[in-house]
Amino acid sequence: MADFNILLKLSNQELTQNNKAELYLSRPEMCALYQHTKTDEITDDFRLKYFKTPKSTSYPLDLNKGFEQYVFRRQQTQLQLLNKVIKFIMEANENIIQQYSDSLKAETPKTVAASDAQPLPELEKSPVPPKRKLVVSQRGVLARFMLIPYRTRGSVYNNITFYATRYRGILHLSGNSEQNGHTKNDTYHGKFEQICFSDDTDLEPITDVPVEDNITTYAIFRSDIEEFDLLYSAEVSGVISNHKINDIHNIDEIRKLNFIQTKVMWTREYNSKLSHPKCMQWWAQSYLANTNDICIGRKDRDGFVRTPAQIIKVKDIPKNQIWKPTVCIRFLYTILTLLDETLSKVDDPHTVYDFIYDSYAGCIKWKVHNGKTKLSFLPDDYIKHCDDQTSSK
Repeated sequence: MADFNILLKLSNQELTQNNKAELYLSRPEMCALYQHTKTDEITDDFRLKYFKTPKSTSYPLDLNKGFEQYVFRRQQTQLQLLNKVIKFIMEANENIIQQYSDSLKAETPKTVAASDAQPLPELEKSPVPPKRKLVVSQRGVLARFMLIPYRTRGSVYNNITFYATRYRGILHLSGNSEQNGHTKNDTYHGKFEQICFSDDTDLEPITDVPVEDNITTYAIFRSDIEEFDLLYSAEVSGVISNHKINDIHNIDEIRKLNFIQTKVMWTREYNSKLSHPKCMQWWAQSYLANTNDICIGRKDRDGFVRTPAQIIKVKDIPKNQIWKPTVCIRFLYTILTLLDETLSKVDDPHTVYDFIYDSYAGCIKWKVHNGKTKLSFLPDDYIKHCDDQTSSK
């Protein structure tokens, strides 16, 4: 742990106690939809996908089909991971930054002579609500925070690396760009998704073209937990709808739709109680993206889905589980509070705090990279936007 400071020592027993006060993460609200193109552009000219339950006559579903032409997802940089939510902030009609900025001058209180000072009547005293704080992030980072209380066993899979920058009063969090696999198994989810979604409610999915995993749809969501307002991006799959949406840019209408995502599990892992550890991650991801349903395909070792896919309600996943959503949400608040305190004196768009959840050591640790380094992830045009939005008028 040389050069690292300890942010938090973890105790599984303490983390998962259920006798602590409950905290609430508000139901996320969708703010915008974007398309990530195969040329790495972010555009609001997106394609809304419509869910189609695979027909009984189409089984078994061959997830190996088209593997040779499968276009794998490229690895993204820290800057690219945040570019969707940054685009939203920069193009929003409202000034999102200013209300949270530490650079705003607080009103100087009037000086009162000590002899003239009178205590307020007891009835007039009221607690001052905490200042609202904005966290700009990705769903993946927030979801992984929520899982930590139940992922304390030492494992490379459980470890997390993430980065934080604080500028103009905003806490920016970016995940670590992960290496993407290029095996057949790594294509099964993309192929299953292709089988389940169509561009039109009246058309069947097109499955005889290569899967292009770089073309994805992202939504921007707002949520809040205690004094923290959360603004983040999340990949979304499509909707359940009997009619095609004519005005896809009417976000008020899009919010009313029932979003669904697809997942695949090995047949040997599946059981009706959905007690596999990955189901907790599915719940966290779905909750943060306001997704109501998940369609699960059960793949065998040959890459075939031989039994009908099952649609489950996200709200039912936590039932009869050893893990509790309240514990996950409470820990999310705990870690956001610690990050906010650690970076409370920072106001630099380039300085990056490097955090690691080390499951082997049972702690979250950090070190700082001052000034502009290869880890700096806020783009220059966004930094200028923040400066413009917080400058004195």
